Amino acid sequence: MPFKPPKKEARSTGSRRDDPPPSRRLPPQRRQEILDLVVQNRRVDVNEISERFGVSKVTARADLDYLAQQHVIERARGGAVVATHQALWVNFSERALLNRDEKRRIARAALRFLLPGETVILDAGSTVMEFSSCISAASGLTVVTPALNIAAQLGSLDGVELVIIGGRLAPYTVSSIGPVAERQLQDILAHKVFLGTHLIDDQGDLADVSIEVANLKRAMVRAARQVILLADSTKWSLRRPAKAKVAPLGAVHIVVTDNGIDPDTRRSIEAQGIEVVVV
Repeated sequence: MPFKPPKKEARSTGSRRDDPPPSRRLPPQRRQEILDLVVQNRRVDVNEISERFGVSKVTARADLDYLAQQHVIERARGGAVVATHQALWVNFSERALLNRDEKRRIARAALRFLLPGETVILDAGSTVMEFSSCISAASGLTVVTPALNIAAQLGSLDGVELVIIGGRLAPYTVSSIGPVAERQLQDILAHKVFLGTHLIDDQGDLADVSIEVANLKRAMVRAARQVILLADSTKWSLRRPAKAKVAPLGAVHIVVTDNGIDPDTRRSIEAQGIEVVVV
């Protein structure tokens, strides 16, 4: 069955066709979208934020000031630019603070699907990183990952064999990407992949801003017998820039998300035979 976007996204929020998202959006959600815009476009200005999100310029400046204080962007005249000089670990950890409570609940709930003796692939991304932090020593567990921060998290655990996928470094996710990483995954046969996503678009496709990241995620999906998607509810409700398809949502077997997901969206997912765990 085709994916049906939630009804509330179809409602008009104003008189113009391309009106910005509603200004009642919670600040953490709006700031996540602003951060995505900065990373994608390398720069964003106050006027663009004000028009796109339907907020005042004062609010737009306050959002940029907040993100600058988190060291994930740098303020520039009239707007902000991506913080290229900051350490990779700081950039990632500060971005992971967005929707942190939801990500923690998702991570804890997903642990039920991790069994001793399995070979599992852990994708890069803040929600999967949160999941990795919940893993304790497990007998015979093999973890395959391109994410350097996840490798650092799990490398010292007894009973966990760690396989690091190599390749070219993607600073935004602190992980390996590229043909080398994709080729290494061809030799992996995993019981499960715990996958993150940039967004799920209106057609029900998992999508990303990077073609190389999307290619690597597809390789992970091919290498695993079961695909478990860890995605907070904003991955469906917020419109982020994206240009690369990862896979149709139908390639996923289990979705673990938070209780902010729209009921119509949940029903559409379940109609495809996908198990949905809401926390």
